[in-house]
Amino acid sequence: MDTVAVITDSVAALPAAVANAHGIYQIPVRLTVDGRTYSDTEEDLPDPLVEKFRSTTRIDTTPWPPEYYSQMYQRIGRNQPDMVHVVAFSQFTSTISLAREGALMARVASPAIRVEVVDSATTGMAQGLVALAAARAAQQGASLENCCEVARSVAGRVVSVFALDSLDYVARTGRVNRLAAWASSLLRTTPVVRLALGKEHPLFLARSKQQAAKHIVTVVEEAANCGGPVHTAVMESDPGESETLARMLRERVPLAECIMAPFTPVMRIVGGPGVVGIAFYTDTAT
Repeated sequence: MDTVAVITDSVAALPAAVANAHGIYQIPVRLTVDGRTYSDTEEDLPDPLVEKFRSTTRIDTTPWPPEYYSQMYQRIGRNQPDMVHVVAFSQFTSTISLAREGALMARVASPAIRVEVVDSATTGMAQGLVALAAARAAQQGASLENCCEVARSVAGRVVSVFALDSLDYVARTGRVNRLAAWASSLLRTTPVVRLALGKEHPLFLARSKQQAAKHIVTVVEEAANCGGPVHTAVMESDPGESETLARMLRERVPLAECIMAPFTPVMRIVGGPGVVGIAFYTDTAT
């Protein structure tokens, strides 16, 4: 067992095999619909519920309270008192402040516990790549401070580029302007969005999913030309959506690794059907 425990949230979308191989703990985020709370697991949110909640007008993705994080840190801290918790970007969720409050509570209950909550400045598998880099450092014997340095370094370089069939689904969370969502659906376009350093930037309005895929791969290809082999993860909201994207990526980009990362149930509900994208970073800053 590594000296430093690495923790992240289910929206990091790390495949279980990858998380288990690197000793990463994944906390299911929560979803509240009509007053009932669900954990981001296939047991709590099987496919029929995912499809049902995709058509629900309003959904609530408020994070767990500090007490939840405190209990989790204390449980992990029995064997690994030093912990790095990589969370989604603070502009998107209040997880970071709630987790930090939980870390203080855990420290009061168990003074040996040290928890560093690191803002990944992203979400999805880009967040997963940040956690994975920290976990690899931990497996090599890095200290808590060094694991945090690695996580922050990758957080400063990792980029997500993704295409959405519609902005309507994300608009239900209040994180996308409903007028922008309406305009996108009216134009029948596929928005391509870049997320890096906690900021989302519209890149392109594609007329087809194929055109969107080509544009996404071009962005990764340009990064590879500047920074060498690329650590990548291909993300999809529904099975089979990312096959074309992954094939184009392997044909055109020198890869350090390529992880196939299906969305979790909550991600599928929030993002809606047809979302595909790539999270990536290079070992050299671009």
